[in-house]
Amino acid sequence: MPRTYIKWLEAAKKFYSVASADTAVQGKLSRLKISVDDLTAANTLISELETARAVYLKEKGESQDATKIKDAAFAKIDDWMSEFYAVAKIGLEDNPQLLEALGKTIRG
Repeated sequence: MPRTYIKWLEAAKKFYSVASADTAVQGKLSRLKISVDDLTAANTLISELETARAVYLKEKGESQDATKIKDAAFAKIDDWMSEFYAVAKIGLEDNPQLLEALGKTIRG
C-alpha cells in the first residue's frame, strides 16, 4: 500500500470498486468474512472521507487567509502605534512620566 494520502486513497478506492463489481473477488473475500455489505459500506465511507477531506482543505485555506488578514492588520496597527508613540514622546517631553500611562517604560 502506498504511504502518501492521495495514492493510498486511490488504491483503496480501486480495491473496493473492483471488489464490489467482481463476484469472483467477493467469493474470495467471503472466506475472510468480508461481505458485499462490508464492501458497500467501505465505498460509502470512502465517499464520506473524500467529502470530509474537501471540507478540511477548504477550511484550512480559509484559516490561512484569515491569518494573513490578521497579520496585515497587526502590521498596520503596529505602524500606527509607532507613529503615535513618537508623537506622544514629543508631546510629553516636559512630562516623560506620563508616557508610562501609555504603556511605555521610561528610564531614570
